Amino acid sequence: MPVTSEDGESEPAVRRQPPSPTRRRLPRAEVEEGESEGGIDEESIAGSATPAAGGISQAAFSPKFFVTERELGRGGTGVVLLVRHLLDGVSLGHFACKRVPVGDNHKWLEKVLMEVQLLQQLSHTNLVSYRHVWLENVHLTTFGPSVPCAFILQQYCNFGDLHNYVLSAAKQTTTEQLKDQMRRRSRGEPDLSLGLNKPRKLSFEQIISFFRDIASGLNHLHSNGFIHRDLKPSNCLLNDTGVPGQGLRVLVSDFGEVQMESAARKSTGATGTISYCAPEVLRKVTPDGGYENFTAKSDIFSLGMILYFMCFGNLPYVGADMMNEENENLDALREEIMAWPGLDERTRLRPDLPERLYQSLMTLISPDPSVRPTAEEILLGIEMQEGTPLVRIEFAHPNSYLGC
Repeated sequence: MPVTSEDGESEPAVRRQPPSPTRRRLPRAEVEEGESEGGIDEESIAGSATPAAGGISQAAFSPKFFVTERELGRGGTGVVLLVRHLLDGVSLGHFACKRVPVGDNHKWLEKVLMEVQLLQQLSHTNLVSYRHVWLENVHLTTFGPSVPCAFILQQYCNFGDLHNYVLSAAKQTTTEQLKDQMRRRSRGEPDLSLGLNKPRKLSFEQIISFFRDIASGLNHLHSNGFIHRDLKPSNCLLNDTGVPGQGLRVLVSDFGEVQMESAARKSTGATGTISYCAPEVLRKVTPDGGYENFTAKSDIFSLGMILYFMCFGNLPYVGADMMNEENENLDALREEIMAWPGLDERTRLRPDLPERLYQSLMTLISPDPSVRPTAEEILLGIEMQEGTPLVRIEFAHPNSYLGC
């Protein structure tokens, strides 16, 4: 029995929105010479299921007993579905299932399964855990042929992702509210934008709790020699255990871009969402050459930008669109990020947050990678001062602070 919808029918095709004229698809996976650049698109691969030399053996296909309830998210290589494990009418729980079209391409399947191999190696309370993987033939389009897809079964985090958690209130702003705001501005009347819904204002304690969880998962990756490369709020999942007294826990997910720290970068451009990328990884080593390598310090910059987002509900870039990422002009945003001068020490967007938190932000999102602390130094500083409302925490650099 393959993955089906709740009514027992095969999953319907999901129509894709036309691409923005200002936003182009970025390469989603590093590809070796001779392979097509970027992730495999579900629709473009729909006609590539014909067996060929180097194809996938039929013995690899193993139908499982899962019912699809809804789509959780969509990325450059596929979709993540919420599925329920059902065996002879008995429900065995919910899982997140990542569906990636692979066609009859064994090399691409190997590349997809690298994420599975990584998940098998790494087990940590702040990393999403792996359960199982299998292949199925799926009709991705209404009239097209079935396409071999890899299904990666993972732990389900029941409280969504950090991006939506922070912006959920802002997304509830109605069209009529926005129209009324524009009419007032056109008439020269007072702007009542403060009355519109704003991003969720996280308390200092919750900011530090979430930040600690993400840094802990990232540190486990780094200590095992891996770099995440695509750390952002939508890849930080929230889970509510339901245990009284326990708050939300954050787990780092989406390891499709992870690479060994010692590996040389092969892509010809930025990978994934660039809004949280460190400036150095967007720069070319030479005018006609490749880009600078991702490093553990570039992950730390992304971690710092996540901290900025948790504090203020936005990013310090004019070209970043938190609500509608597809509207971003990537060329302009890339130039803005590469020219990032660092956080102005006079910036105090929330007076209720301690001064030392701003000092920490300045260090984490410094344009100079050597100034940024390691994930281990961040955690060590937090643990040393656990329970203290506001303390100075020294990383490897004497001017680095973190309020906790």
